[in-house]
Amino acid sequence: MRFHQKLYIAGIWIINLNTLWFVRPLSENLSHLGNALHMRWYLLLWAASAALYFYVYTRRWMTSIGYCNRLGRLALLLSCLGMVVSVLLPYAPYVHAALSKWHTRLAMGATVLYVLLICHILCELLARDLTAFQRTARPYAVLVVFELLLYLLNGGVSTLLEICFPMAMSIYLYRVNNFLNKSQQMQ
Repeated sequence: MRFHQKLYIAGIWIINLNTLWFVRPLSENLSHLGNALHMRWYLLLWAASAALYFYVYTRRWMTSIGYCNRLGRLALLLSCLGMVVSVLLPYAPYVHAALSKWHTRLAMGATVLYVLLICHILCELLARDLTAFQRTARPYAVLVVFELLLYLLNGGVSTLLEICFPMAMSIYLYRVNNFLNKSQQMQ
């Protein structure tokens, strides 16, 4: 399992870092890659790889702690699907104004839903295992604060923000699942 997960993380990092060849990190976002540069396939690859990783390894985390909340599992599915569907919608405000609004709403909504879901999983973990909560909540809090700072410092969504989130979350989910596997083996 760990080898496949590490290979997947390497793929996510390569896909994300490769976007910097095409799009400036602070002055544009990845919608520019798909629409202005006509590389929609790469935008879809970026979103699908991150969403699939988020789904598989967040679901594995949920299973390992006995998370049974059906609404939480539905939120995971909807947030990951929303991440992919959002990049299928074009962002061209002067040509497709309504679709551009939905592209933005869906991308932001799916990401916020995913962030809140992780917070809910952490709250469940707090009720079950204080030590595991402490080991997993601190890095997540740092990750969220870092992403919020990137958003605020740039005055909006940037390529840097969009690539840092999946890269950081891939490492975070790896460490969480690895920690929980080790703690379960010790018991």
